[in-house]
Amino acid sequence: MAEITITEEDAKTVEELIRLARQLKVGGYLGIFTEMTTNGDLLLEHIAGEREVIRGAALAEAAMDPIKNMDPNQIPKIRHNLVYLMGPLLEALAKTDPKAAPKVSMFGALKYLGDPGVQKGLGFLLTLAKNLGQAMEEYEAK
Repeated sequence: MAEITITEEDAKTVEELIRLARQLKVGGYLGIFTEMTTNGDLLLEHIAGEREVIRGAALAEAAMDPIKNMDPNQIPKIRHNLVYLMGPLLEALAKTDPKAAPKVSMFGALKYLGDPGVQKGLGFLLTLAKNLGQAMEEYEAK
């Protein structure tokens, strides 16, 4: 049997792989990767047979074009804004039953405007709408 010589660099690489494996296991990803390698053909066959997955992948690919062409300096700000938007959005969704939402008349809407939460939410949406409109005028797909 041939001897294997392990250098200090090799030992560091193995140590790094062990750390990575531990992180994957703690995060629950190791099992997913194991399953993918064990039953990869079956998984791909299943994914290919699901029209929804193919459609979702096509939409995700379309969303990736602007993301991969964006200015890298914008990413930290976008990430920050997503974190502070998604948290409250998910909490609001958890508290709101879409089927139980009341119909609101023009006068009912005016009553809502007295609520500080509605004022804050509308302020955000109107600012977003203004920025979106401006970005739509300036944006050119690459």
